[in-house]
Amino acid sequence: MAKRDNKTIRRISQVERFGKVAKNGISLKRKWLQEAGFTFEMPLKIRVMPDCIVITAQNTQELWQCLEGLSIEPFNPSAAIDWIKYYPGGLMII
Repeated sequence: MAKRDNKTIRRISQVERFGKVAKNGISLKRKWLQEAGFTFEMPLKIRVMPDCIVITAQNTQELWQCLEGLSIEPFNPSAAIDWIKYYPGGLMII
């Protein structure tokens, strides 16, 4: 996965879009996602509230630090990587 440069200013052609909920779901086009900085197979965090859905990139570095901090046993990086591979949603190691 390519690293993102936080100093880069992204140009988004249209920040607000309108549509309807389809029978099978909501379609988000590749161009929209790319303009917002999402890449192919990037892990996502999706929060759902009444009348609102928020989609952000999943911060796997933060998860890694939590695993390290919460370890009861001596921290084993290879065991943590195996655990993350099978985490719900299939997270990726950055």
